[in-house]
Amino acid sequence: MAVQDRVPTRSVLFSKNIIQEGQSILCPFCSLHLETPEHLFLHCQFSWDVWSLLIDWWHVCWVCPGSLINLFTWWKGSGFKNLEKYLWETTFHATIWSVWLARNEIVFNNVSWRVEDLGELIKTRVVMWVKVKFDIKVHSVKDFKGYLDGMRKEKV
Repeated sequence: MAVQDRVPTRSVLFSKNIIQEGQSILCPFCSLHLETPEHLFLHCQFSWDVWSLLIDWWHVCWVCPGSLINLFTWWKGSGFKNLEKYLWETTFHATIWSVWLARNEIVFNNVSWRVEDLGELIKTRVVMWVKVKFDIKVHSVKDFKGYLDGMRKEKV
């Protein structure tokens, strides 16, 4: 939905007269820019920092793409194989999902987020989703990250 620009951000809701004039249509993370899907998930400084934290977790270099569809295309075109590919793609989906849930917690529950905390939550989601899918018997994000790093070292 995010990649297809079909997420009910404040700008979308305003364009459909669901949010009335006078209500904020600014991004809940930065309060500086209109909350569009592109801004919320990619161009907001908060989201950029979350993506950068996760890219660093993967030891990958990147340049912020101009759109979510370009980010998705770049993400799908990785050179990873098998389990690593699944982990990589799960990281993309967990990040989009987690940013959306964090946004909703800010809007509806007045919860504040730190980039580091959201990054750790995303890593935990990735680990849990992948552990269930592949029945991996690793108990913590740190252990799983060690497992992933170990897999890469064996391939080098």
